[in-house]
Amino acid sequence: MSESTQTGHHLIQLYDIPSTFPRKAWSLNTWRARFALGFKGLRHKTVWVEYPDISPKMQSIGASPTSKKRDGSSMYTVPVIADFHVEGDRPTVVSDSWKIALYLDKTYPDAPTLLPPGTKGLQKSYIDWVEDYIFDPLFPVLLRNTTYGLNPPSAEFYRRTREAWLGKTLEEYMPIGPKSEEALDKVKKNLTKLAAFLDQNATEENEHPMFIMGHQLSYGDLVLAGIFMWFKISSEEHIWNRIKDCNDGRWVRFLQTIDDKYGEVD
Repeated sequence: MSESTQTGHHLIQLYDIPSTFPRKAWSLNTWRARFALGFKGLRHKTVWVEYPDISPKMQSIGASPTSKKRDGSSMYTVPVIADFHVEGDRPTVVSDSWKIALYLDKTYPDAPTLLPPGTKGLQKSYIDWVEDYIFDPLFPVLLRNTTYGLNPPSAEFYRRTREAWLGKTLEEYMPIGPKSEEALDKVKKNLTKLAAFLDQNATEENEHPMFIMGHQLSYGDLVLAGIFMWFKISSEEHIWNRIKDCNDGRWVRFLQTIDDKYGEVD
């Protein structure tokens, strides 16, 4: 097997958290990895892990922790991939969506490139911006709504750990009503700013390019698509409808372009 191809029975396992939502997958971070695998044309299979089982499962497969808890102990999160690229050998296990993207480009260089040479700084800056100005304002709303779509073991764990972290209930953290509308209005204004930024890449053939690199899809776009997937799947219907209508439907077209091609959930 060359470095850039998969053998006939070669699969990459993607660890994700299940839900009762129609697509089952919901986490913005695992959507990044799923889109990345699809974009590179790599066969993969989802391994579903409930929230309370993530830490023991990740430790059992040799995954690296992704951060530290407040008490200093290791925190394990998904996405994680296990790449069985040599049959019979132990897989290569990679934690964290950014590190997964770097690994996939290095290991499969003949497949489409997630982070084109010389663009890592650009991609990082773009990701930081969309997380700060598109994701963060609606995070409290999504945090509350997500728990309603999780399976019982994960829902209890999710609520208990988040409320301990916040020092209040999820409903107190973001009550339904004016605060939700304020957050949504902020996101819509920031999406309009983002549209103007992307339009700087306009050409005669494409007046409103969808992607950070104009016509060329790259990893930063998959991060934004992952955020939109969480909005679409986990939020109240009127929130996604408002985003769909923003900028003449630009963002729903953007998401559909990526999801239709690269968003298959096995």
